[in-house]
Order: sequence, then C-alpha cells, then structure tokens
Amino acid sequence: MTRRRIEPVRFRWIDWNRDKVLAHGLATPEVEFAWRRGLIENRKRRDGSFETLGRIPSGRLIRIIWHWNEVFDALEPGGTSKVVFVVTAYKAEP
Repeated sequence: MTRRRIEPVRFRWIDWNRDKVLAHGLATPEVEFAWRRGLIENRKRRDGSFETLGRIPSGRLIRIIWHWNEVFDALEPGGTSKVVFVVTAYKAEP
C-alpha cells in the first residue's frame, strides 16, 4: 500500500456508477470527500484499477474502486484533465 499526493481532479459520475455507490448506502459527495481528504491508503489492483481506503465526514471507513479516465476539456491546459471514474464504493470491514 502506498500513500499518494492529493492532486486536483474531476470525478465522472454516470447513472451506472452513481447507482452502484447508492446501493451501498453512500452518496457521491461522501465518496469524493474520502478520495480527496479522507485518504488512508491506496493500492493498484491487478486489473489496473485502484483501491483506495478513506474516511467519509462521519468517520466511517470506505473502499473506493476507481481508475483514471482522461476527458477532453478545452478549458484545461493541453486540452485534457485527469478524471477519476469510480467503479464502486462500499463500507470497509473493520
């Protein structure tokens, strides 16, 4: 497990991943908070995605499965910005 430097990113939410997160009793703002400010550890998975352990504002531990997704954005220098695509997020076991 490695710690990572928090850098500004965007999140890509679509109905599919939003519904998966909601099914686990989480809201998208909680997941974004945990990814940005509640980070405890991060590791790369065999499939190329990442697993991040973090805390939501209530203090609850969650696991976030995600991967990088570059999206064209004419307002960003170079035309692209890093985007986090959350596959799912769920309560971490104690």
